[in-house]
Amino acid sequence: MELTFKTGEFEDAARVRRAVFMDEQGFQDEFGAEDEAPEMIHVTAYDEAGELVGCARVFPSELEPNIEDVPGRWVFGRLAVFPNRREGGFGTQILAASEDIARKAGATELQLHAQYHVAPFYERAGYTAWGPIELDEHVEHQWMGKSL
Repeated sequence: MELTFKTGEFEDAARVRRAVFMDEQGFQDEFGAEDEAPEMIHVTAYDEAGELVGCARVFPSELEPNIEDVPGRWVFGRLAVFPNRREGGFGTQILAASEDIARKAGATELQLHAQYHVAPFYERAGYTAWGPIELDEHVEHQWMGKSL
């Protein structure tokens, strides 16, 4: 099933993120001031019936204090798909659409802080791990990157 993508729908993105990261995975610190930055691009995905399926976000590295700010370097994150919509390839579609949106906005590379257990998903999409495995709240994460 092909998805339709929108940008700028933060409330829809927040609904998915609350359900996945807070309710399902137990994260406490899900939202920050960077979510309201004008450079932040919230990507939301909808099925053929117009129902919300998932989300992600992309933004210039200047908003991410944990990596070096380099021209053309952007950050991808908060990829989430509602639990009842998983296994349909939607995560792959959201990642590809987000990469395209970032590229059109000037990104030449993307960095992401993947939950370690899903790093193979990003490896299949061409991302390479770098840096140590570290805890973000209670979950192991790994920095990864890809040239666009």
